[in-house]
Amino acid sequence: MRISEDPAPGQRLGRYELLRLIGEGGMAQVWAARMEGSRGFHKVVALKTLIPALARDPQFQRMFLDEANLAAKIHHRNVVEILDLGDTDGVLFLVMEWIDGQTMQRLLRPGLRPMPISPAMAARVVADAAHGLHAAHELHDERAVPLGIVHRDVCPQNILIDRDGTVKVADFGIVKAFERLGDTTQTGEIKGKGEYMSPEQAQGYQVDRRSDIFSLGVVLFEAVTGALPFQVLHDLVLPQTGSSEPPRPTLIAPQCPRDLEEIILKALARDPDQRFQTAGEMASALEDFLMRRSGVITTAHVAELLMARCGDKLEEERQRIADAIVPQQRPGWRPKPGATLSVGPPSEGRSRNARTAPRRGIGGLMRAGSDALRPVALPWLVASVSTGVAVASLMFVALSRPRDQRPIVDPIAVQTQPSAAVVKLNGVVLGVGSQVIARPKPGVSLVVEARSSDGVSQTVEITSESPARIQINLD
Repeated sequence: MRISEDPAPGQRLGRYELLRLIGEGGMAQVWAARMEGSRGFHKVVALKTLIPALARDPQFQRMFLDEANLAAKIHHRNVVEILDLGDTDGVLFLVMEWIDGQTMQRLLRPGLRPMPISPAMAARVVADAAHGLHAAHELHDERAVPLGIVHRDVCPQNILIDRDGTVKVADFGIVKAFERLGDTTQTGEIKGKGEYMSPEQAQGYQVDRRSDIFSLGVVLFEAVTGALPFQVLHDLVLPQTGSSEPPRPTLIAPQCPRDLEEIILKALARDPDQRFQTAGEMASALEDFLMRRSGVITTAHVAELLMARCGDKLEEERQRIADAIVPQQRPGWRPKPGATLSVGPPSEGRSRNARTAPRRGIGGLMRAGSDALRPVALPWLVASVSTGVAVASLMFVALSRPRDQRPIVDPIAVQTQPSAAVVKLNGVVLGVGSQVIARPKPGVSLVVEARSSDGVSQTVEITSESPARIQINLD
């Protein structure tokens, strides 16, 4: 039994009618859907369907249902609510509250270039996310036994902000189920987004709530500076390697207050024992910072920033949803012929594994599995080059591209001396110290600038013919 290869608006899963595909990734599709009840009741929800390859796997089904049932027990204003879990005609799906808003990723990157937000605003958003995570981490069962929930994929794509400025953490459950399926050990690939992973998660060790705290520290670093502290090659995480220490945020964003910098660095401590021990503790530190430095920053301030940066996109998405609902409200309207979720073998002429190119939405619940709707990043590998210089970052590619169309891994290592130099690519900050940059296509040139703390700078042009290692000496 399977979902049809090309579901379309008007198809139904029980009492849910699909309205509009808003996200698709390697594990699931996310739809805006209409929940229908008696006497004309209806409500817009977000409905996530697993891709057929996973939905057909009995072992994954059991694990996904276990994890989703745990996640459904989380009730907090800063967590996306799970409303229903269904299995209709062999199609496994999850129903969540509809978030009329945007992801934090869109807030930080409304266009092609990253746009950091003020330290106070970053502290407000991340503190609220920390409150939601703490509620999940603290969850107990009916016998008061801790459930040990860990998100495992905390990142800007999984932090949603609705129109009134409420911050909500999304997408508990699927990553844990995928890890339990054994994919990590079978393929050597770490699921999730490596640039936000804790060292212990990247190396395949057992994780606890402090791993989520590290990931939240990366999010806070990015929100304040516009750059990531760690960026490295995806799929090549070597368990035997270590990781470099994060750069100080003030090297990239001098306006970052020192006390906020200390909060970020504590969250990013390599040793879990040196981090905040609970997300609630991190939230309290951020709330104290806000009271000392900025006074009261409310959800209204967050909503104002969201509308200033993403208001047009929000209105466009709201109109698309309204347009999708209108036909269903007309008297005598019926789904188009064939608009059902089918049961049986794949359509003739198409292989069972055939997949259409991922589509991209801009509003509502924007996550669709481990890699949906995000600019392609080549995540975290900590590797040592033969010269002994640790290469601990890779440029964040600004162009969106489906995950299954990965570039050829033929990177260029840019090494700086001194190692604390800030490195920019075409004017965009990549990070501090040595960087690994994806090799440009023939005919394309990139400009790399390195600047030391005393103001000495040097630029280098990189092309498809550049050597694999470039040294920039600022001493």
